[in-house]
Amino acid sequence: MPAFTSTNATSAPMPQKPLVSHVNMQLDSFLANSNIEDLRAIVRCLLATGPVGTTSAFTKIARNRVSTTAPRRTHPPSAFFAVDAKGNGVPTKALWETVAAARNLMGVGLGFESLPILTSMVDTARTYKYELDSDMEDALIVIDADIAQALQSCREQLASGDNLVKDRDSARETLDKLRNVLVESRRDIEAWGGEFPLEKAELAIQGWKL
Repeated sequence: MPAFTSTNATSAPMPQKPLVSHVNMQLDSFLANSNIEDLRAIVRCLLATGPVGTTSAFTKIARNRVSTTAPRRTHPPSAFFAVDAKGNGVPTKALWETVAAARNLMGVGLGFESLPILTSMVDTARTYKYELDSDMEDALIVIDADIAQALQSCREQLASGDNLVKDRDSARETLDKLRNVLVESRRDIEAWGGEFPLEKAELAIQGWKL
């Protein structure tokens, strides 16, 4: 007797999932268990030696990730500084965590998104007095350098062909806000006899208009 066959039966290979759609288990185990310094060294080496397009692809992926996570890592301006026993301002852990969030944004080409965060630090700090060579002065010097870097990131953001600045009016308002806050900060610091620590930011934004 001939073997039974079904007219509905068809023979087809099992579909294969694309290998690039996921990280294999071995490599994922490595990523999950590596320390941050090893991962940083590996990523830097990959970006420096990888094929053309590696850096731009990495930046795009990082930008999409950071644009979502960085704002959640910020704190309200009221948490940036505290007052010591002498009545002087001191930076807090919340300030440095927020500085890191701003740096993440500017580092992936989102300068205009980082600038309001840094501006809020300056705006809040101008209400505090501090001594020379204090932690507060050091913090403001760090913020000054970060604002200068963020402004450079803004320029690159505008020059990018990726349409990263979708609202130029909002970008203009961001620059105007920073400019006004720097003027007010200089006035307030000099009023109590302090030395203005934000000259890099002041110079970087001088004469820049959209």
